[in-house]
Amino acid sequence: MDSSAKKSSPVVVTSPTPWPRDVSHRAHLPIGQVLSLVKPEFPALTLSKIRYLEKEGLLTPKRTAAGYRQYSDADVQRLRYILTLQRDSYCPLEVIGDHLAALDAGHEDELEPTVKVVSEAGKTKVPVGSSVSVRQLCDLTGITREEVESYVKLGILTPDLAGYFPVRAIQIVQLVAQINKLGIPTRMLRTLRNSAERQADLIDQTVDPMRARGRSGDVERAHAKAQQLTEQCANLHREFLRGAVDRLMESGR
Repeated sequence: MDSSAKKSSPVVVTSPTPWPRDVSHRAHLPIGQVLSLVKPEFPALTLSKIRYLEKEGLLTPKRTAAGYRQYSDADVQRLRYILTLQRDSYCPLEVIGDHLAALDAGHEDELEPTVKVVSEAGKTKVPVGSSVSVRQLCDLTGITREEVESYVKLGILTPDLAGYFPVRAIQIVQLVAQINKLGIPTRMLRTLRNSAERQADLIDQTVDPMRARGRSGDVERAHAKAQQLTEQCANLHREFLRGAVDRLMESGR
């Protein structure tokens, strides 16, 4: 063996600092403070959503010895980036994860605006059972993001953890606009939402014994019964409302 031969040194691969690199990565912010910093720009943000983004691998806070989450200024910027992509570019979380991975690897991020609205013969088509982003909701109804955020604050609309709304939000927004034109401001409509929640609780109590048995057939029957009750309660509410308004109009003569 040639004694002059030198053993090759192992190659050490250093992982790059996660993006963003020009911001402090010192973990010092509790989750409540992160929420306070970001919520003014994204009013729908909640503690649950921040935890959900961690579960999905998009945020990686440090943990204290006692197990509490601690975030850095870089984490806050990363959170803002995620929420902006959801709001402005209709990006699902897996796509946002790809963007973040590219940024972490040192690549430039080039986003192309995307609009997931399909029109046919002048009518907008949204797949049944799908969800819509803030951008879609604005495109489909003509309202602004600020109005969407105000609806969320009032409880008129409720996004899921990923920031999307059920398709029924489109009709809700359209109905709110029509009611506004007739003279009732949006802030007064929270009463209707609260009434609906109370009726939903009544329906839930009615079908819960059937659903609690846990058998697939019972769960399906409970769901069908809940839908039937929803329709009948809505019909009864409409008739009660019409009767109450008629009495008011008659008493004012």
